Amino acid sequence: MSTVSTMEGMEEKFAFLDRAIDVDTHEMIPFHLWGEYFGEDIAAKLSACGDSPFLSGLGENSNVRPDVVGDVEEITYDTTQILKGCGAPGAIDLRRRNEVMDMQGIEKALVFPGLGLVGYVLASSPEFARAVMALPYSTEECRDLGRSVVTASNEWALRSAEGDEGRRLHTVGLVTTETVEGMIEQARSLIERGIKALWIPSGTPPAGTSPADPAFDPFWKLLADANVPALLHIGTDSDFSNPLWSNNVEAFIPFGSSAEFILSPYAGATMHTAAEYFITTMVLGGVFERFPHLRFGAIELGAQWLGPLARRLNIWANVFPKALQNVLTMKPSEYVARNVRVAPFYFEPIDEFFEQFPEIESSYCFSTDYPHVEGGKEAKRLFAEKLDHLGKDVMEKFFVSNGEWLLP
Repeated sequence: MSTVSTMEGMEEKFAFLDRAIDVDTHEMIPFHLWGEYFGEDIAAKLSACGDSPFLSGLGENSNVRPDVVGDVEEITYDTTQILKGCGAPGAIDLRRRNEVMDMQGIEKALVFPGLGLVGYVLASSPEFARAVMALPYSTEECRDLGRSVVTASNEWALRSAEGDEGRRLHTVGLVTTETVEGMIEQARSLIERGIKALWIPSGTPPAGTSPADPAFDPFWKLLADANVPALLHIGTDSDFSNPLWSNNVEAFIPFGSSAEFILSPYAGATMHTAAEYFITTMVLGGVFERFPHLRFGAIELGAQWLGPLARRLNIWANVFPKALQNVLTMKPSEYVARNVRVAPFYFEPIDEFFEQFPEIESSYCFSTDYPHVEGGKEAKRLFAEKLDHLGKDVMEKFFVSNGEWLLP
């Protein structure tokens, strides 16, 4: 039986598969078209990036694709499930993405900005950016450029949120994190102008303090009241761990990378650690207690770590009940289940997670990572085949209702 007919059989059996919620897709405009979409000034300042592995690595995930002249690929099952990279339909022109999602059987999707990640790395990790992007700028010049790139990315996201596309595509805005006041001001402006989801870098504590610091409460309240999720995503955590942990170990040498994803066993096994710290502070620091409707996601960081984290938080809350008696009214795992969503990779045993950690089964969400390589080919079919034996209720939670928390 062909893979197409297998998927058709699944969708006939489980009708909701045709209205899946995808919590991780991407804009993937190739490097040579940045001027057209984001402004010639920004493109000129980033021109040296085209020679760096930061953009040109990882085969189909390369942003340096002069052969891609525009968003012209025909929309078919194969081009939307198998083809990856800048040449995939809808990777450049989001006006085509609704038709792409119709072919994929997806009702709504978050769209993370590729250029925005470049801006975040420049603004949040300028020394790292200088090293990997081959830019001829000082540290402070890199930081200033990063802020400008973030602004250009946000303007693209706002334009893309308009009209019919914006009802099904929630383009993600970015906030830089120098000060709490600045974060509030940026978030308020983006929300008022139509942004429905916000990405926060996770590599260093925002604004130089804990996310659970009461000073952040106006920020979390703003997002909770507006039903706008706060999102972490792979690619912004380069400052979190010391690279010397993997130094001079042959097995840990990356054999490929892109702007966000490093191919090595060490990188894969540790990519979630910054998000784990962030969520730990949010739960034990009482943020989700104070703001029960705050929507929070950790995207493209796998899911194998969340169940053990939830149980570990329960253990330590029991060890120190007095410290948390005026902070939490529920088990930590209950806050995770209510407020936090993660997106497993297609190769993870997602059925085992549902079986082993039923207390957080509401946290696991479907994603394709379209059109990135690491999202896998025919991700929906692979996930559906793993979950089929768990039945309709689990399938519908994973593909639809769990993800709706991030796309209300």
